[in-house]
Amino acid sequence: MSQNGSQAGIIYDLEDRPPLGRTLAYSAQWLIFTLANLAVLPLVLGTALGLDQAGIAGLAQRLFFFSALASLLQVLFGHRLPIMEGPAGMWWGIFMTLAALAPGMGKPLPLLRTDLEAGLIAAGAVLVLVGASGLIGLALKLFTPAVTGSVLVLLGLQLSGTFAGGMLGVDSPHAAINLKSVAVSVLVLLVIFWVTLKGRGFLRSVAVLAGILAGWLVSVFVGLSGPGDWGRVEIIKFPGIFAWGMPTFDSGIVFTSVMTGLLVLSNLVASIMAMEKTIGREFPGRVYNRGVIFTGLADIMAGAGAAVGFVPYSAGAGMVSLSGVASRLPFIIFTLVMMLMGLVPPVGVFLSSIPAPVGYSALLASFAQMFGFGIRDYLRLKLDTRDFFVVGVSVLFGAGVMFLSPDAFRGLPAAARYILGNGFITGMILVILLEHVVLPARFGKKNID
Repeated sequence: MSQNGSQAGIIYDLEDRPPLGRTLAYSAQWLIFTLANLAVLPLVLGTALGLDQAGIAGLAQRLFFFSALASLLQVLFGHRLPIMEGPAGMWWGIFMTLAALAPGMGKPLPLLRTDLEAGLIAAGAVLVLVGASGLIGLALKLFTPAVTGSVLVLLGLQLSGTFAGGMLGVDSPHAAINLKSVAVSVLVLLVIFWVTLKGRGFLRSVAVLAGILAGWLVSVFVGLSGPGDWGRVEIIKFPGIFAWGMPTFDSGIVFTSVMTGLLVLSNLVASIMAMEKTIGREFPGRVYNRGVIFTGLADIMAGAGAAVGFVPYSAGAGMVSLSGVASRLPFIIFTLVMMLMGLVPPVGVFLSSIPAPVGYSALLASFAQMFGFGIRDYLRLKLDTRDFFVVGVSVLFGAGVMFLSPDAFRGLPAAARYILGNGFITGMILVILLEHVVLPARFGKKNID
């Protein structure tokens, strides 16, 4: 064990090799922790994208495989730290937002899915260029606390209707509230809240998994959980490439995807910085640049694999801090095991049978944290008159667009409809323009306050 690791309270540092028994236990801990973050996403996202149960099971399989492969490439060749790569909340939020808007824009969901494949590949290519050129610092300057805070708040508002409908069992415009769904949703939230607030150590880190298991168990007894479609399930199957079809190009979706890819770079930087503090080391700039390059490659793989854009989870540093284990070896074993799970279709079929109210409740609880991060970003501002204009105009106008009928944008070109007809994207563009062009910080100092 290195001196740096010892000073940081780390039992096993990056290069250390724990005994076999401990290594396997630490690998299992990584696996359980990651499953808690991935379990319900295929169900909720697949439903939004119009996939049937077989399609949702396939999405789960690809998410497992490509998430593990991205994590393995990062720890071996990228930033070389034990930080899992997983579907970014920002990415799946964008996917669900576009899926909700697509019917009103006259775009079939199967076409949207292939548009998203191309958008992910384009975003990944941009990130590779940013990392290779060392321009990550310049890219991150675009996303100030006013911008990131507004983006997270707007995304939460955009998805709130989807979350509420899923939790209440309202699966169509004319459906009534399902009281069984309401009861299960409340139970899931209560369990997650209780474990998060009262739990300690590793138990607290798997609060979402505890809520899912409790809600799923109750759903079986009240008749909300089906057995899943187990007919003709193969034992081993490699994830398909372009499973949604060959990529198609939509300029509005490509623009949205590239902006999203740049925005989640802040997660990568935060993840590496958190790991620096956890293990008591300071990493050079090339570590960050390699991380950006391989996050870009992960997004390209996600596009080719018909999955969701990836990002390093800053919670990885929390896991290392809780366990005191920064060793790469258990992490590498965990990624290999998860890749194998991605080759076993029954795993995807099992996850696709999670009841919808359970999935939406778990994601609401997770997204409440992201919404809180947005509020925290606002607290980093001076909150003077200029900040009120930048934040207030962007959030209020963006939220207002969410209430407009898609018919209001019928006369615009398709690309413009996806940008201007999306309250989240409209608000994001507006806050960037106000923050950096219309009302730059120096303007506020001289002219407003």
